[in-house]
Amino acid sequence: MCGVPKQLLARLVLGLLIFHLIVPSPARAAQKLTVYSPAEQKGKPAQFIWQLSGVGRLSGDIMVGPNGLLYLPVGNKLAAVDTRGRVVWEAAGPAGGRMGRPVFGPAGSIFLPGSTVVQEIKMNGAAGWSFSAFQGSTASGPAWLSSGPRGYLYLPLPAALYAVDTIGRYKWALLHWDAGDLYRAVPLKDRAIDGCAGDERAVYVVCSRRQAGSTLLAVDGAGKILWRYWLGEIKEVHLVPGGDGVLYATVNPSKLDKLNKGKVYAFRPEDSGRPAWSQTIPFDDLTAPVLSPDKTLYFTAGGRIYALDAQTGQQKWYQPLLNLISAPAVDGRRDRIYAGTSDKRLLAVGAGGRLIWDLELDGAVSRPPLVGPDGYLYVVTAKGSLYKILDAGNSWRLFK
Repeated sequence: MCGVPKQLLARLVLGLLIFHLIVPSPARAAQKLTVYSPAEQKGKPAQFIWQLSGVGRLSGDIMVGPNGLLYLPVGNKLAAVDTRGRVVWEAAGPAGGRMGRPVFGPAGSIFLPGSTVVQEIKMNGAAGWSFSAFQGSTASGPAWLSSGPRGYLYLPLPAALYAVDTIGRYKWALLHWDAGDLYRAVPLKDRAIDGCAGDERAVYVVCSRRQAGSTLLAVDGAGKILWRYWLGEIKEVHLVPGGDGVLYATVNPSKLDKLNKGKVYAFRPEDSGRPAWSQTIPFDDLTAPVLSPDKTLYFTAGGRIYALDAQTGQQKWYQPLLNLISAPAVDGRRDRIYAGTSDKRLLAVGAGGRLIWDLELDGAVSRPPLVGPDGYLYVVTAKGSLYKILDAGNSWRLFK
């Protein structure tokens, strides 16, 4: 700064300070809560309760916790919002990599996965313990975490499956995904994890190898592989435990042609990895399936909502819907299925596939809506707004 007059330097510093005070950061929009008047919406089948704008774009699906709060993964942070639209707290996720789907613990804690990390978040948003797995190098791709047998947390990485208890203690690691790994001193570099889910019986992991296809494995609470099932060359898989040890999976092929199409599977524990049934769907954009109380399996694909009999896999019906993009949400109390579109609409469909109503929002709805325990709908748009909505056309079953 030699040769620069002190007065000029002071003016430059003052100008920069004023600029940062006046000009807001583009990375974070101001949050604004708008409460709607019920009287102005009287008689409408779908009614806005409130809208919280400036939340941000979701990096995962909106969830509801055991305490009734809404949890929104946004980038590498988790926001907790109450049912009145008030942001209770925001917490940073694990450092490095993309944060995965949160897991709720039995004592109220929340566990967030990173690329090779599990981070505990207390119910007040404060950081708790952190568990880091040795990977040799930073894992790529999405972060996965699941609860499972023995109440452990399961962190699947390309090199191993780690089991950790809910107070952050290492329990064991499964260091091989197939028989060939037993004879290798160094894990294969071309492995990837494409899915993970768990129930009381097993944790289910999809492990892929480049140009060698993907395999679904079931692992028990002691780290023993119970069974394997080869899924072929795939680009995406969604795993949903449906209760009683049944696992449902929707699988999208790496390429769509006459021989390769989307598949839906049901795996029962007594069948040792043989599908109880499978159903072929002529698309490659199948979303995660949702199981209704009446044992109907719903998912979307190719701009359609599909309904399958969860016991047999037989197709009950499908309904084409214009610009449909999100996975469905099901409310068994109302016999309603909800989904979002690319042209800013929330759709309500009856159990037989008939469109009941649609509601225009401020942005596309690519993530599935959430049916809250209070009976209201919670939806986040691509513009970063969180809505609370009442399905007034069939609200007599709502409970407080």
